[in-house]
Amino acid sequence: MLPADLYLELKKRATEENRSVREIVIEALLEYFSKPRKSDRNRLIQLLTTPIEGASAEDYKEYEYDDI
Repeated sequence: MLPADLYLELKKRATEENRSVREIVIEALLEYFSKPRKSDRNRLIQLLTTPIEGASAEDYKEYEYDDI
């Protein structure tokens, strides 16, 4: 669901370019996901390498080795 003003702008652009709204949205999504983002990469690395308090061997033993 898009806000009305954004949707109207999208429809206007689609009409001007003689393309479908779907094509423009897909193109925008592909462009967005293909751009490398250094900050996102750094956050992912930090998330993966930072130790977090939480589930440990003791937790598995307490819950009878069920994956919680």
